[in-house]
Amino acid sequence: MRGRRAARIGRTATAAALSCMLTLAGAGCGSSDDASRAASAAPAPTTSASAPTTDPAGSDAGHVGSDMLFNGPDHWDGAVDASCPAGKDVRIVIVRGTLEKAGDGSLNELARMIDEGVGGRAAIDDLDYPASWKAGSEARGVNMLVKTLNAQADACPGVKTALLGYSQGAMVVGDALSAPGARFNEDDGQRLSERALADIVAVELFGDPRFDGSADYGAGSYDVAVDGILGARGDDDLRALQGRLVSYCNADDFACQLGGRGDAHGLYRSNGTFDEASRYAVTRIRTALGG
Repeated sequence: MRGRRAARIGRTATAAALSCMLTLAGAGCGSSDDASRAASAAPAPTTSASAPTTDPAGSDAGHVGSDMLFNGPDHWDGAVDASCPAGKDVRIVIVRGTLEKAGDGSLNELARMIDEGVGGRAAIDDLDYPASWKAGSEARGVNMLVKTLNAQADACPGVKTALLGYSQGAMVVGDALSAPGARFNEDDGQRLSERALADIVAVELFGDPRFDGSADYGAGSYDVAVDGILGARGDDDLRALQGRLVSYCNADDFACQLGGRGDAHGLYRSNGTFDEASRYAVTRIRTALGG
């Protein structure tokens, strides 16, 4: 079914998506701020990895972005933070987009909105992964997130978790919550523990390159017949998070809508999506904490 849906997108959309990747890479994947600021402030992508292909005729229409610079394998065995948030009942983990700075990404604003909505009961953490164009950045994020969530679940029983991911960060979150064989890039192959999975009360993704237009957890103005630039996730990849997961996608967002534009990728912060996302997370957290 997905193959037929990808085929319907056609070569024109494929070429448009690749053009967007090459010309708006920094602005499109870097920040969910207003598009004009992102476009003017975005640095050029690193040249340490190969650029995306520009030959749509020779590409798989569902995976035309497979050469996106942050893809590739990573194997990492570093230490993770397993400390417990003093006096807090929930931890909000932010997985930022490409080139966003830790502590100053667009999702930090959303995390503060959620914390306010739950009466200051949340600690806000940024996943300290590269979030860069360097090859292996996404897989490093998956490794770090899985190990962090598992370690913190063991160390902090009773503390709930909310996950927020934007752009490359949305892909990291979705892949970390999936079985190793369903992930896009080769990583350490570790699975989320049952305890860590049970502690997750809300997952919110924005502009996921692996967006599935037909999934029942999607939200936004997207076209249900169009998937993300890296192709849709499997139908059951995130089934364990049913009822706890929302994936937001704007119409014409090139990351989650193959063939879209770069500017739509940066509008989640200003088009009311954060208000909706805050309400969803606050409701889920309050319910999990008993009010």
